[in-house]
Amino acid sequence: MMWRTGSVSRTRPIFARSSTKPKESRRMSIAKSSSELLSGIVQRIRNQKLRSKLFLVFLLAAIVPVSYLVLYSYQTVKDQLIRQAESNVGSTMDQVNKNIENTLDNYKQASTLIYLDTQLRNYLLNDYGANDLSFLDAYDYINKTLYKMMAINSNLKSITIYTDNHSLHTDGFFIKYMEDLPQSLKDQTQKAAGNITLFFANRAGAQGNNMTLARSLNYLSLNYPYGILTMEITERELHSLIEKENNNKTIIVADSEGNIITSGLPDRKISNLAQLSEMDSRDTMVFEKSMKYGWKTVVLLPYSELLGPAQRAAQNILYTALACIAAAIVLIYATSKFMTKRIEILLQQIRKVERGSFDLTFRPMGHDEIGQLSFALNKMASKMTGLIQDIYRQELAKNEAEMSSLQAQINPHFLYNTLASISALALKNNNPQVHRMADDLARFYRISLNKGKKSITIEREIKLTEHYLSIQQTRFRNLFKVHSCLDESLYPYTTLKLILQPFIENCINHAIWDDESCLNIVLKLESEGDDIVFSVIDDGMGIPEAVCRELNQGLDEQQGFGIFNVNKRIQLAFGAKYGVKIYSRLGIGTSVKIRFPKTSLFV
Repeated sequence: MMWRTGSVSRTRPIFARSSTKPKESRRMSIAKSSSELLSGIVQRIRNQKLRSKLFLVFLLAAIVPVSYLVLYSYQTVKDQLIRQAESNVGSTMDQVNKNIENTLDNYKQASTLIYLDTQLRNYLLNDYGANDLSFLDAYDYINKTLYKMMAINSNLKSITIYTDNHSLHTDGFFIKYMEDLPQSLKDQTQKAAGNITLFFANRAGAQGNNMTLARSLNYLSLNYPYGILTMEITERELHSLIEKENNNKTIIVADSEGNIITSGLPDRKISNLAQLSEMDSRDTMVFEKSMKYGWKTVVLLPYSELLGPAQRAAQNILYTALACIAAAIVLIYATSKFMTKRIEILLQQIRKVERGSFDLTFRPMGHDEIGQLSFALNKMASKMTGLIQDIYRQELAKNEAEMSSLQAQINPHFLYNTLASISALALKNNNPQVHRMADDLARFYRISLNKGKKSITIEREIKLTEHYLSIQQTRFRNLFKVHSCLDESLYPYTTLKLILQPFIENCINHAIWDDESCLNIVLKLESEGDDIVFSVIDDGMGIPEAVCRELNQGLDEQQGFGIFNVNKRIQLAFGAKYGVKIYSRLGIGTSVKIRFPKTSLFV
């Protein structure tokens, strides 16, 4: 039984204190197990096929909203029915209370007419002698008055006046002596001091018994009681006021102490509201409202009756939702199969590429993302086929070049042997200049060839340049001088070979403009951050500004094969921000800066 109003108090049990460590350990174990379980589920879902994942996602996307719609619709209808029931029950209770109050007011007005009847009071107070026949007039007046009152109020079972005047003979119906009145009713009536009181002959089972409305009769000014008026009505009269409203609900009228006056309960043995808790428990809404006589109206509204329409509506919605979910499952399966079929075909073609087969054969797959992916895969396979063919041709060319290089290695050995013979012959003929030139040339070629490697240490590059300068100084005696400013800590780093010789050669061949003046060449090696800079500076005739600008903007083979070769090799090896930069002023001289990064790798 669920009461609409009221509260339920709960107490929390007090447990003995225990160590928190086992609890924390248990919580950590539970958290770890939950985490492992969740990770296992995620891993298992991740390893499922794409079709299964799509099917699962689409299925959840269909079931969750539909389930929410069913629950939301049921809850909405339920709340609406409850609000409507509260409104309807409130109106019903107001109407029932008004009808009962009107009925009691009518009886109160009837009792007031008797209360105010002075003639009746005089007949009741008159002292009748033994041979006094005036009591007949009293009987006649009392009978006419009370019969008329009962005729006006057809639901009155009886009207009785209890008096202490024993000189007035009792008729056993309208006039009775006070001794015949139950003491409890007498005490209750006298205590009310002229107000109407309600009394039931049997409180233990009031339903089906008569109800007595009693009122003391007294002088208005003296408040002296001269009798008690009782009007007896049946419980059936009050029950008729609630009988029409008992459809799908139970209406109970009780007094201030909870004693049931009348009700629509099937169990007539229940006489107090407290006994309702002993009934078979059913989810029931309980409404209660008081009236002005201290009575109260209680309405019991079973949830089964109230929520029947909501449950039927929810059931219909559920059947419709299940049908929609079944249709959605079929559509989702077909859609996921259609979507993943092309992906599976595309995966088969990718497997072919993985095995090295680039001859892909599959029909066009449309213009959506999967279709574009298949087109891109086909295009990529074609490009890869072309790249493989290019690489194959390059490998062939490389092999041919290596063969040519092996054949060309015969010539340097022949050159070394020839230069050694010239050097020995020069010593034999006592010619040191020829001996020195032949020896420098041999050393120059031995370092420059470098067993086919492209890079050498900076120290060996400087040695190579020194051998070249030694040969040129023998040839151009006293025409140039070389000044060196070298940072020897940079010697262990590597550089491309033959990057200084072309610029030294340009100084000797192009910067000397007066055979009588000595050309000064400054060779510098320095560090700038993470870069190494070679500088070749001369005080020769210089380069016109326009020619210098063209050289810096784009070095090509026509402007100087050696310069172009050095710049191109540096940029190919280290990047576009490195290379050769030329600065010159006509008639003052030229400065060439060769920049490359610090590295110790050999190529």
